[in-house]
Amino acid sequence: MKFFTFSSLRRFSYAIPPAAGFFAGAVFGSAFTEPKPHLSPAFMLVSGFVGAALLTALWLTVSFLVAIKNGKGKLARRLSVWFGVGMLPLISFSPYLIHRSGLNEISEELPPLGARYAATALMLLSLLLIFVLLRLVLTRGKNSKIYLFLTSHPVLTLTFMAIAWLAVFLPMDVLKNQYMQVTTVNSAAFHDGMTHVFDSRGFMYSSLIYGSGASLFAVHINAVLLLILPLFRLWPDPRSLLFISDVALAASVFPLYLIARMHFTKGLSLLLALMLILHPTLTAQPGRSDFSELRFMPVLFLTAVYLFEKKRFWWFMGICALMMTIREDMGIFVAFFGIYALIRHYPRRWVLSSLGAGLAAFLFLGAALLPHLSPGDSAIRVSVRYSHLGSSGSDIVKTIFFRPWKVFQAAFAGPSHIGVAYGIFLTFGLGIAFLSGAIILAIPAVAELMLQNTTNFANFMALPTVPIMMVAFIFGLDRFDRIVTRRWKIDAGRVALITATVMFFLSISAFHTWFNPDMYRPRYNYDAAIKAFNMVPDNAKLMMPEYMLADGKPNQTLRGFHQIVYQNELKGKFNLTEDYVIIDRRIPNRDARNQYYRGLAEVTNLLNNSSNFTCVFSQNDIELWIRNR
Repeated sequence: MKFFTFSSLRRFSYAIPPAAGFFAGAVFGSAFTEPKPHLSPAFMLVSGFVGAALLTALWLTVSFLVAIKNGKGKLARRLSVWFGVGMLPLISFSPYLIHRSGLNEISEELPPLGARYAATALMLLSLLLIFVLLRLVLTRGKNSKIYLFLTSHPVLTLTFMAIAWLAVFLPMDVLKNQYMQVTTVNSAAFHDGMTHVFDSRGFMYSSLIYGSGASLFAVHINAVLLLILPLFRLWPDPRSLLFISDVALAASVFPLYLIARMHFTKGLSLLLALMLILHPTLTAQPGRSDFSELRFMPVLFLTAVYLFEKKRFWWFMGICALMMTIREDMGIFVAFFGIYALIRHYPRRWVLSSLGAGLAAFLFLGAALLPHLSPGDSAIRVSVRYSHLGSSGSDIVKTIFFRPWKVFQAAFAGPSHIGVAYGIFLTFGLGIAFLSGAIILAIPAVAELMLQNTTNFANFMALPTVPIMMVAFIFGLDRFDRIVTRRWKIDAGRVALITATVMFFLSISAFHTWFNPDMYRPRYNYDAAIKAFNMVPDNAKLMMPEYMLADGKPNQTLRGFHQIVYQNELKGKFNLTEDYVIIDRRIPNRDARNQYYRGLAEVTNLLNNSSNFTCVFSQNDIELWIRNR
């Protein structure tokens, strides 16, 4: 007996538009109520029923008009499936939008684009998805000239795709840093270390690392920086790092296309490549996050997967060696290739080489070299990010193996963790990725992301999950397509095409997790910050907010407030050794640990109660304090 047929799906889909309308009404009602979102159950119930009636009317109208245009009397009923599926972005994000519309404080997870604009964008995106799905259904076997051109020249299409992506996102990457909208230290620290490669104070020395300066390798063994050093020397500017890393992100479409092409048509493979570079986590790197060595991971990992699938052993091992230069934990990712090779029944050398090289690199770099290069013979304190699992690396390992319930609690410790899990599940196939054994490759990336004290879907720490989950999704989609084709005798590839199209729209519907137009305009106190900074001598010892560090001058000794946190953890106290201190009095209330604002709060309190410093400038929350002579 067939428990599930297309006919039953069509009957079930009749309930989707009213249900989607109910959720939409609840979201829009709460998002558009001024001056404060009204989230009472009675109000949401009423606005939900209004939304259900309106969307049902829209559904019937669209179905009727399309049916009349195509001269098919029964087409309206068939279209209900695609109309319902087209509402998936709105349905999927409705619970999240209801939550966002009720937030009164600054979100720890996401920039505050606002529920009103997010809900509007999702409604428009849902309607656009309906249009695309109808085109797919009603034009079977018909290809447009544009489609034929794009698929006939895939290299040109991918190149155009990458260049267009760079043209949009590289300016965002530069502007958010230039206008002081990034509260991290990466661009300035990496620029500092790559400028002072061979320094008497230490190899790749940066005054911005830890409490008193250290090698860049004291935080992570990111030897990939040495590979891009010649390019950096041609243009020794933080923006060159952004450019090089953005090119690496855009280039990831090429190996992804080659992987997809082993399973699908050119057109679907191009769609999957587009899905990769428009995924909210990947676009959040130039759109929101600061420079990170992890930006080089997607292109190298995807190339390694392609060579793995083609069974080109020595090329595969060479790319894995390059990947392990990114960070010390990349060895774990390579080791999992060995486990995957075992599952796929690859020859023994694939299993042993991947496992051996990956584990050896991880143990040497992480357990031996990293502590040696760090101040006080200590690697970056694991308690900064994983304190709920243990106070040391050995404690964390014991917790993982002997107290797994604590690991589960840590993975779903709060709304941000649940939001990350929801985002991964939603944007990578709604479970389709689990049909592939390649899902095992995602264990290290997802575990690292989920087990942090604070986490979000747009941070650079989420970046390794994107290429790995995309590979699992592609392989799972291939299996899903074959199962459905065999079960219901549907044209091979058609289910994969429609599914991938839906997932593409679901992925880009999460754009509001990172996009905030305010990030690409000058910070509200930008002019005041520049004035204060220009009052500081060119050779001064200066502490200032993280978002200003990239503007530091070559002869200045700089420090950021995050170093106060590390100094406290390493020594139990902090010392204010600078003669000049710029503070920002707008210290947001955060619902979780934030090292940048914690350090700023501690220094601000010290200045307020100290007779050693005098405030000489104050404007728009920015203050300049100078040590008394």
